[in-house]
Amino acid sequence: MPRVKPTSVEAEALQRWRVRGASSPLLDARLRFSETEGTARYVRMMDDLPCKTCDFAKHQHGGGYELACPKFSPRVYPNMLPTQASGRWSTTGPPLVNFPPDCVNPACSRAGTEHAYATSECWSARDVVAPDEGWYWLHYDLDAIEAKWAAADAGDQDDLQAFNKGWDIHTIRTCRALGRPLPPLLTKALHTDPSCEAWRNSWDPPWSGSEDRRRHTFKTVGYATQFCVSPKGALQAKGVDELGLSPEELLRFVTRYLASKPTLMARKRQVWDECAKTGVSYTWFGRRRRLYGDWATRAKEGWSHRISGTVSDYQNQIIIRLDRQFPGSCLVLNSHDGLVWAFPETIPLETVIGFLHPLVERDVTSPTGHTVHVSASWEIIRSDLTRDVVKPTV
Repeated sequence: MPRVKPTSVEAEALQRWRVRGASSPLLDARLRFSETEGTARYVRMMDDLPCKTCDFAKHQHGGGYELACPKFSPRVYPNMLPTQASGRWSTTGPPLVNFPPDCVNPACSRAGTEHAYATSECWSARDVVAPDEGWYWLHYDLDAIEAKWAAADAGDQDDLQAFNKGWDIHTIRTCRALGRPLPPLLTKALHTDPSCEAWRNSWDPPWSGSEDRRRHTFKTVGYATQFCVSPKGALQAKGVDELGLSPEELLRFVTRYLASKPTLMARKRQVWDECAKTGVSYTWFGRRRRLYGDWATRAKEGWSHRISGTVSDYQNQIIIRLDRQFPGSCLVLNSHDGLVWAFPETIPLETVIGFLHPLVERDVTSPTGHTVHVSASWEIIRSDLTRDVVKPTV
């Protein structure tokens, strides 16, 4: 008899079944277990790392390691290499970038959601790694950088205007996709400002704020369609299963969203055709990638490299400048659109910010001649894991 291939229970396979409409408590529990176990195995591995005081691992002290090393603290020595074709960095041992950022403190009001370093009571799996005493980490995240790159590459004036003026891009996209009028105020204050009350009440049901289901749906759809060639590709994107929509309903939202972005879609089709025909894609900075496979594969990877690869190039240039300017500092984590860098406390935060801020937050012009402003959110992390938001001055 021919050998039968066993049924896969990997998380990606289960996720595809959920996208196709499968639903059961067992499926939900198995996916949650996969995510938790994927992180827990690395946390357990860190329990046997060498102590920074005596270079012995925890198990080598026996039961009395606290007495042997009152300051017992294991060190992490991850491997960091720009190994991916897009130029993205891989961090292993442990893969900290893959640790979920969701708050796990049951007493926190943000428990179960991405804490985004909101308060000192917010903890996530990423917090098992902390700065050494006498050091601090500076962390920044680029705001919607891939969407900004795509808008500038395509010359999408609606999105460029929204990005450059700090408007609520997701509410604007929702209104355009559903054929609704824009609110009188376009910043995020529109969700609570009295001047927009009539606009909020004109919706059925009334607009419920930044977490309005319609806004959340089109925000997720926008990210899901970022690099897919076919609308059906959005069905397998991360986060779409949390919308609670059937595949048919989701496809209707995807179709509406894409129809509301004619300039962006025209540019993507142009790049798809060029990349599929030539088998080559370039970032804004000229880094080349060879493309293989069928038309759809070359088209998808070509557009992805042009946008995602440009983000990697942008980050790598900042890393090189940082390393040269502060040779006593070091990289902690490169998460593609964010960076965590360690500095000794002998280097004042103001000195670092004064050098780094103009490198990160600035106007960038695409090869097609359209300019977009790069912005970021900043924070400082100390050895006791306390955090403070940093607001660089211009």
